[in-house]
Amino acid sequence: MIYSADFVEMAGKINHVNVSKYLRALGWIVVPTKRKHVEVFQLNENGAFFQADLPTSTELRDYKIAMYRTVESIASSLNKNIEQVILELLNPLSDVVKLRVKEPELETGNIFFEDAIKLYDNAKKLIWAAAKDISSPKLSHGGRADRAIEEFVANCRFGQTEIGSYVISVVCPIFAISDNQYTQLSLFNKEEEAANSITRNVVNKLITSVRKVKESIHQGNFEGFIRENAETSNCISINFLEALSEISIYRKNSSLDIDVQYASTVQENRLDDTFVSIDHNYYSPINTFVSSSKVIQERSKSFIGRSKRLKATPNIETRDGGSIFIVFLDEKGNKETASIDLTKEDYVAAIEAHKAGKNVRVVGVLSGKKSNKKIKYSSFEVLD
Repeated sequence: MIYSADFVEMAGKINHVNVSKYLRALGWIVVPTKRKHVEVFQLNENGAFFQADLPTSTELRDYKIAMYRTVESIASSLNKNIEQVILELLNPLSDVVKLRVKEPELETGNIFFEDAIKLYDNAKKLIWAAAKDISSPKLSHGGRADRAIEEFVANCRFGQTEIGSYVISVVCPIFAISDNQYTQLSLFNKEEEAANSITRNVVNKLITSVRKVKESIHQGNFEGFIRENAETSNCISINFLEALSEISIYRKNSSLDIDVQYASTVQENRLDDTFVSIDHNYYSPINTFVSSSKVIQERSKSFIGRSKRLKATPNIETRDGGSIFIVFLDEKGNKETASIDLTKEDYVAAIEAHKAGKNVRVVGVLSGKKSNKKIKYSSFEVLD
């Protein structure tokens, strides 16, 4: 037997205050009524008329049934199914990323343990990598992310699965990040704040990154595109590529559909097309690049020392990075000096470390001889 969700029970858990704000934001109008504990909303749109009687007290005996009927009216006006609207109202300011794994073996909606673990694990990695590609564009992200990014990812949740191949929903609450501090927004924050949030930018980044991967493979410049844009706003990290390849397309005849359902009340900063699909045909070039990059990473070593000289463009406004010279001890205990070209974010951290006399840890590959040694780095960290 297939057990379905009790949508009436789920509707009973919806906060009527949020629904009231939600309807107003979508253009519904409150009309006067003498009925107690009920707000009557109406919507005239493109010649169609809708009415929703919203219960305003959870003490009502029929609260969950009344709320379910409200959901039915909203779903009809949005041309969505009941499940979608309930999910949205239970998470009133969230963007939802839907991942649909398509394989012949999954048509019944069942999935092997190993595949399910990979799907959920790599779905999380995709979100994490997309967030890091925005906050700190690099070819490879090592270690833990900034606290705010970790908090953002930790607060994303998996929604109820859907039958039809195998579909999972990643519910991403709208978070704002400022000075490495995170704040979860609500329907009562300004729409502009939500539109420019890390959440909206991450889900958009996820879709556009998959598109750019496909386009660059078709154009024959995939590896060049990834490396050339490693420290730009077009950054697509190895972490993102690895999660993408392992989420499903590693199996022959498999594919992955990704679709975003934006929070209905946040109309700004939306992609015109929120759907992208990628199949097994793209697996080989992605996996080959990831594997070769990992070989390079395995050659990387950790260097701990202090910077003795910093060099960058004097104009802070146009500065996009800088160089430092780090003094460290080699394996024999001898002093070595090497230069490192840092991103803007890491260069700012290097300046602060230099002022405070703190050591830094650099992970990368050392090359060159004698006085012309250079470290091509993958991670930079200031030590306490």
